Amino acid sequence: MIALATVLLVIVGVAQVIVLIIQRRQTCLTFVEFYRKRWFELREAWSITVFFGRDPDEYYQVVNKNVVKKYQEDSAKAMLSAPTIWARESIQATCSMFSDVCLKILQGQLAVEDIYPVFGTELLRQSRPLRVLLDTTVDDGRHKWFGMHAGPSQVQENHYRVREELQDWLIYHDGIRRRCLILIDLLWAEAVRLGDLPPDDIKSAADAKELSGHLNRRRLSDECRRLNLAKYGIRGLWLSFFLQHAEYKKKKFIPGIDRERLKELDREWTKRLLRR
Repeated sequence: MIALATVLLVIVGVAQVIVLIIQRRQTCLTFVEFYRKRWFELREAWSITVFFGRDPDEYYQVVNKNVVKKYQEDSAKAMLSAPTIWARESIQATCSMFSDVCLKILQGQLAVEDIYPVFGTELLRQSRPLRVLLDTTVDDGRHKWFGMHAGPSQVQENHYRVREELQDWLIYHDGIRRRCLILIDLLWAEAVRLGDLPPDDIKSAADAKELSGHLNRRRLSDECRRLNLAKYGIRGLWLSFFLQHAEYKKKKFIPGIDRERLKELDREWTKRLLRR
């Protein structure tokens, strides 16, 4: 009788674990679908964010030149005496969503591999202009050579001024800023793991991470401590470990980029381009 009761308890326990796993998975899928819809709704806000992260006349934008021209005209009307609401609302909407996604990942409610298909390389291709806004130590190009001009044109000057306004907003909302940077790092690591990025991009980022990789991992660990995620300590360690997918391999059993394999991929990529 005792043996039968023990077996029944084990069966009930296993069933409860299975139910919890299914519920957890369903919650994760619900979040993924929510952010997929939200990302689609924020197309315009995202294009404005990218516009101010890049130079006003830069070729690589996420909207056509007519829309870029409208953004230039609107930024020219910006006044020093009042905030540029339409630009600020855009950065607030996009970065708040990225921050929220990062929180869900840190708390274990979302997995990087689940949310990655929502943003994918679409976000990562624009990660540099986003980093320009998020991290003021990144070269934003405003001190580049302006050709025949002694300095930036009036259009460029207006552009940089609104950019500073957006950077100021992010500085005052430092938690959002930090979590956006963490999300970019996590998505980049997943893209490298899947081989979704060109070898040149992987190499340039890995070169940079030889200096910044340990800082990125520390930023993630510090964020977990800030959020009092003691019970997610193992997850914090795992995510810090996961970031090393985007760095050069240092030890045999630690993830990372093999330099020789990267050279081979670069040769294959070059051959593909030459065959076009």
